[in-house]
Amino acid sequence: MTGIEKSLTELVKNIEGSGSFVMSDEKKFVPPGLVIAGLGAVGLPIIPTQAKAMIAAAHKAPFGKGTETIMDTNVRSAWEIDANQLSFENKAWKGFLEKVVKKVKKELGLSQKISANLYKLLIYEKGDFFLPHKDSEKEKGMFGTLIIGLPSKHTGGKLLIRFDGREETVDFSQTNNYKIPYTAFFADCEHEIKPITSGYRVCLVYNLVQNNKSSKIASTMLSNHSDEISELLKNWEADFKNKPKAILLEHQYTPTNFSLSSLKHHDKPRAMVLLDAAQKAGYFAKLGLVTSYIMGSSFDDDDYYSYRRRRRYWEDDHEEESSKERTMDDVYESYTQIKHWATDSDATLGELSIEENDILSEFTLGEGKPTEQEYEGYTGNAGMTLEYWYHYGAVILWPRSIHADFIKENSTKVRLQWLSYYLKYWNNKTLQSQHYAKQITTGFTTDDFSKIKNNGCDYSPVATALSKFKDEQFAQKDAKDLLVAAFDRISVKSWKNLRKAYPPQTFLAIFEAAATSGKIFVVHHFLEILIASISKADAPDDFVTHFIQKLPTLLKKTKLHLLKESDYYYEPFKRKLNREQAIKAIIEQVLQLSLYQASDKKWQDETLKSITKSLPRPFVNDLLGKILVQRKHKDNPLAKDLFLACQQDLIKRTK
Repeated sequence: MTGIEKSLTELVKNIEGSGSFVMSDEKKFVPPGLVIAGLGAVGLPIIPTQAKAMIAAAHKAPFGKGTETIMDTNVRSAWEIDANQLSFENKAWKGFLEKVVKKVKKELGLSQKISANLYKLLIYEKGDFFLPHKDSEKEKGMFGTLIIGLPSKHTGGKLLIRFDGREETVDFSQTNNYKIPYTAFFADCEHEIKPITSGYRVCLVYNLVQNNKSSKIASTMLSNHSDEISELLKNWEADFKNKPKAILLEHQYTPTNFSLSSLKHHDKPRAMVLLDAAQKAGYFAKLGLVTSYIMGSSFDDDDYYSYRRRRRYWEDDHEEESSKERTMDDVYESYTQIKHWATDSDATLGELSIEENDILSEFTLGEGKPTEQEYEGYTGNAGMTLEYWYHYGAVILWPRSIHADFIKENSTKVRLQWLSYYLKYWNNKTLQSQHYAKQITTGFTTDDFSKIKNNGCDYSPVATALSKFKDEQFAQKDAKDLLVAAFDRISVKSWKNLRKAYPPQTFLAIFEAAATSGKIFVVHHFLEILIASISKADAPDDFVTHFIQKLPTLLKKTKLHLLKESDYYYEPFKRKLNREQAIKAIIEQVLQLSLYQASDKKWQDETLKSITKSLPRPFVNDLLGKILVQRKHKDNPLAKDLFLACQQDLIKRTK
């Protein structure tokens, strides 16, 4: 390691704690059996009449200011019932509360023994609120607050919690009546309740108390660590050679649902600091998994008769399997790559290899128990093989100065991800979003166009970017080839928005190319766009009318009669459509558009010829016939002509 890398590793190592100043969750409904002195048992969900009765038994809630307790409805408006007036008749509630405290302890990264002591029951009605404040210490050892929401229909009343420049929002109104939401946060967090807009927000409030005399629990300040690491990152930039580096965290993770919230113990605050410091230093940083893969031979007497048997399991699963230690003898293959990224990442670098000297870690990769392993029994003359995957949590980072080269050389999927990212932060001058968006849009090559059919990507972000550029020359010339190649990979909505952003004739040539391509899926999408562009209240605009009038000519190049040219499935925008289904859709679309040319006999005749230029039996019997017998087409002139043409064809074939 270089001096900078050693200092960086040491600083990261010194970050401890959970980094979480707040947590929230919800659990399956357990009736608390709540009884209020003088009022009786409270039924759940709480209905308005019951809430009003609870308010009648309550008093206005004050707030603490230093050592004083003040009543001021301009600062806080709510109702409260003291803990000594509350009791719980359901014995299961104690177990429920213990599980909640256990989860709170884990999520806030605490190792000390803690407990939750009931403090108040709070009722917020319409218009009630609580301005930003911090909780005072209400009993010895109190370090935080736990709030449990009781099922009661309401809107508004969001709880905003802030600490160290960060903010989290908790909204109990979004929880259904068959679950119980809760949240916990440290006492040094500023928080507020936004006004209730309807209904009643009813909560049990508990003081979180530490049960020993160790140093007082408080949330971790991360901003100071972030500033120090940011300065180191600025000095480290010269060491990057057109590839990212990874700073490993402490634990391994399974790729499924890997995210910032799933990080264990010290990993979460370390990741949060690194992500924040990278942004300050002018870096991109993403949370991902550095995977070390090792495959080799193994020998196990118990598996001698496991001929061709293959098993795979994760570290945390199948205890019986995991407890059986297998050792690897000779290593056949090994590599290290970044393939899995946090599920909450905006855009990533896809799948890439990474060298050992680009990884900062205090431990050696590929040692100890793997996250995932797979073994295969003897196969003929081949011995048993054993495979290990070590998935290390990591922050992957790279300077913005080399970012453009990264994206240019990456896959289409990754480039489109980043284009979407820049669209999201379009006016962010620090990210230079508009500059990079134009680079990505113009960076597609002829080789990229040839892969569009099979890469399964949605190119709608390209259309959205062009809508924002509002550069007619750029759209007509620089982006033309891409728009033609990816025509049916751009959503109908994106095409509509793109057309609205430019003069009517801007995309005429591009739509002409799509309509005359002869490609079934492209023609289907072209017709989809035309139909979606027609307002129910108005006649088609000149652009759409132009193409409706040209439909007879356009359809001549489309082989509608070839139903099963291939088994290829068209899958943009999360839908599956085979060729026969696409042709059926085209016929339906043409019939729909023909209503705008119902009085033009020449158009009707030419369209009829284009559709019936070839009438093989499957096309007539399995597709046209099934469409034409539907009642919705009984008054359609073109449908009537098509019906007669099919009838005459049947007579001819059976003469």
